[in-house]
Amino acid sequence: MTAEEKHDAECEFTRNLLCGMVQQAVEDLRSEKVFMSKQLNEHQERDRDSALHFIRSKAFQGICDVLSLPADKIKTQALKYESRD
Repeated sequence: MTAEEKHDAECEFTRNLLCGMVQQAVEDLRSEKVFMSKQLNEHQERDRDSALHFIRSKAFQGICDVLSLPADKIKTQALKYESRD
């Protein structure tokens, strides 16, 4: 593997990782699962809180800017799910 190929692979890995973070945050806010286990429900609520914090953060905006993702559109959709309660 050449240095250029290695660099390209690292960039692709980083892009996929960051896109995955954004996708997971949206999915965490979308989730309507109700578990029989109180502990699993508490974990899900923490995931939702974490996702909400991330979606509202400057880091989210920065990630979207770097990846050329429509931050406002993603945020609007994700917060729509958050306000359904």
